[in-house]
Amino acid sequence: MTSPVVTLKGISVSIEGAKILEGLSLDVHENEFFGIVGPNGGGKTTLLRVILGLQKPTSGRVTVFGKEPLLSRKKVGYVPQHASFSRDFPISVGDAVLMGRLSRKKLFRHYNQEDRTVVEEALQTVGMAGLKEHHVGGLSGGELQRMLIARALVGQPALLLLDEPTASIDPVMKTTIYDLLDTLKDDMTIILVTHDTGTVSKHVSRVACLNCRAAIKTREHITHEELSDTYRYPVTMVKHGPPDQRPVTGNDA
Repeated sequence: MTSPVVTLKGISVSIEGAKILEGLSLDVHENEFFGIVGPNGGGKTTLLRVILGLQKPTSGRVTVFGKEPLLSRKKVGYVPQHASFSRDFPISVGDAVLMGRLSRKKLFRHYNQEDRTVVEEALQTVGMAGLKEHHVGGLSGGELQRMLIARALVGQPALLLLDEPTASIDPVMKTTIYDLLDTLKDDMTIILVTHDTGTVSKHVSRVACLNCRAAIKTREHITHEELSDTYRYPVTMVKHGPPDQRPVTGNDA
């Protein structure tokens, strides 16, 4: 197996006296599609912030591409759970995506043709080439998420972090986003935070069931008991597969 892209050893995080992560250790490898599930407040977004270098651990050590996170940030793309700009702001889809090139620009350097070519390619990848001149305020929830993915892709990352990219969008659009991520995983490592446990079983290679601490499993071996222990209340677990191979176990949440 290749050297880990992300390594966390004994990571603990406390914020204002509240313990968010405790003794977390895991490795994520090159071209792995790694999922993170767990309840609200379980530390999922905090874990992404640790990997990004935005949250300093109380104890433990984290490396990204063998270095401190902030030293590897040009190799990392991030799709936040909530857009960091107002949808009323007068900006086109193309210009919003172009902003993702800022991390690769020197101070006071203007965008060039290479930047604009990369934007065109990213919009084509996410299926939004025809919406380049469209105002961001007119996008649907799913289109906005695909635009944010394109904005992350123009930085040409080797590691892509996504925080609930399908929250509050319709099932059809969720499918298109997960299909998109399936195509991207051949070119980069992906870490996905989601509440959609059905997606975990269908798409990712491994999953962390996270609630302050983590249980790391391959998707074929996630058990009903492990999910119930993680969420700390009864859950319903649905196995995806042909109609005659979809047993439903557990209790209704």
